[in-house]
Amino acid sequence: MLKHVGDKWYVLDSTGKKVLGKHASKAKAVAQLQAIEISKHEKNESRIMTFGDYLKEGLSTLEYHQELNPELWDGNDLKQEVKDKLIEIGKTWVEWANIPIEAVKDLILVGGNANFNYTPKSDIDVHILIDVDEIPNCPDFIDDYLKDKKQLWSLTHDIKVHGHDVEVYAQDMNDGFVQDQGVYSLTKDEWLVEPTHKEVSLDDPHVSKKVQDYIGQIDALIASNAEDESFEKLKDKFKNMRQSDIKKAGEFSHGNLIFKELRNLGYLDRMNDYIKSKQDERLSL
Repeated sequence: MLKHVGDKWYVLDSTGKKVLGKHASKAKAVAQLQAIEISKHEKNESRIMTFGDYLKEGLSTLEYHQELNPELWDGNDLKQEVKDKLIEIGKTWVEWANIPIEAVKDLILVGGNANFNYTPKSDIDVHILIDVDEIPNCPDFIDDYLKDKKQLWSLTHDIKVHGHDVEVYAQDMNDGFVQDQGVYSLTKDEWLVEPTHKEVSLDDPHVSKKVQDYIGQIDALIASNAEDESFEKLKDKFKNMRQSDIKKAGEFSHGNLIFKELRNLGYLDRMNDYIKSKQDERLSL
């Protein structure tokens, strides 16, 4: 990203904390930033070319296990200290987001860490089940409000349980649950939907090809200094693809596996960092 201080233009890393260069003009700073991105792209080209082999060797970031995550579970029973901590985190989020306590119906654990497809990078997904009809004022904006609260919380907190990031989100109790996904009630200390172990093949040539294609698109857009609108369209495509496929085929649908692979490889974070840097540049004076 770029930052203008006094009569100098600074090139910073994606965190905005490390200075990569200092220039007398914006043009020279932009030239350095573009050179950095082109260098990154060139380094990633070899990775893209060997990505198919990477998957064929069984080194995909996607995993499927015979047991639930033993860091969190004793068999099918959630460890007491984990349950207590997740409830504490959930209640803190409810208070922080100003959700009326009467609207909260349950705190649930979902996602990879409530199933057999967890990885070392899997979040612990705590969802607050709410009755939106019991939240007064601006019902048309409640979904956007809750999404904004989720994002703001993620940006301002770094909470981990046994090394896993904890992600909190408020979900309408009438939305239902994802097909083929375990759902555990933290407040009732019981399974609402028990996970079922399946015969799953993660070595799918369609998934590997699509991941390869999307990595190429992301790297090419960054190398060409594309506007953030291009990335927003790509993000929307990933989101819609994932949601649509999950509804049709559940947790192990192609769209969801592609999304998780891109996330685990760091490409979704790379997109988001780039979008933020472009927005900061545009809004700076």
